[in-house]
Amino acid sequence: MSETIYDREIVQKSYLEFGKALLSSDTNFPEIPPEVLRSIIDIFIEESVAQKAFSFKTMSSDTMRVYVKSETVEVYAPSEGNAPPESKLIFGTPIELIAREIRVLSKISDAATEEAVIDLVAETVRDIGRKMAETIDRNVLTGDGSGSDAYNLFTGLVNSTPPPENVKGLAKAPITTDHILEAVSTLEEKGYRDRLVLFIHPRAAYHLRRDLASKGLEGVSTDIFKTGRFNELFGLESIYLTTGLGKRDYSGTDQTKVSDAVICYPEAAGVGGLRRRLVVEKDRDIERGLTIVAASTRFAWRIAKPDAVYLIRDALAQ
Repeated sequence: MSETIYDREIVQKSYLEFGKALLSSDTNFPEIPPEVLRSIIDIFIEESVAQKAFSFKTMSSDTMRVYVKSETVEVYAPSEGNAPPESKLIFGTPIELIAREIRVLSKISDAATEEAVIDLVAETVRDIGRKMAETIDRNVLTGDGSGSDAYNLFTGLVNSTPPPENVKGLAKAPITTDHILEAVSTLEEKGYRDRLVLFIHPRAAYHLRRDLASKGLEGVSTDIFKTGRFNELFGLESIYLTTGLGKRDYSGTDQTKVSDAVICYPEAAGVGGLRRRLVVEKDRDIERGLTIVAASTRFAWRIAKPDAVYLIRDALAQ
């Protein structure tokens, strides 16, 4: 217990010192304290569903090559006196990760009292961490790779190109357990099993809950969406409710809200990279009495094997 109290006191002291430095007019801005840095990293890793599901490599530079297994070992039954052929893991063309920068801005009032500095820094840390998590998730899930803004630096899962049998269009219909089972069976037939995960918008998941309830599984429905685990029913390891998938109009003339759901095998579907180095800078808006805090980091994402992704498109989300 004493260690927990001691750690909390260290963090609060670091927050206070860092907050005073932020709000001062001293141009010799200090490096971000380790406790503040660790808090931001912990928050955006905890808040990001992408980083829970996928492997994010630690990158020592802005580029990194990752090898993805393309074939596995073979089993032979050689006749007597004949040696079996060599068997070994085979890796395909390496995937190159190229990190891109994201920068989050926050503003703190210069009029903050010393008593409020700790809370202000803590709130700023939370905001920065959550925004970084949101940015990574939206890139991984729905990014179009155009680089038009921070959310489209990389191509996300819903814009991948899986084979036709891995795509199901619902045309505004509610998503049901049958759709999940069909997706799981399709992926299992390709050899992807045991660690399948589902990403779904909360409003689309509402209809899946109703379908479970209509089958007499109300209690299971509550447990599934609370714990995120329902392997016993569907062959999925985890489910992630996320607004990172977003809602949209079904068409230009039809404002019915729809969303896409993604089921994939994370080990093969994609891989990310994270520099795990945060840079914090500050500036001042003297006229408005605000301190502007900018935190930046660099990350990368690539889809590895599109056939490990199953897309359920245009599911009802209202």
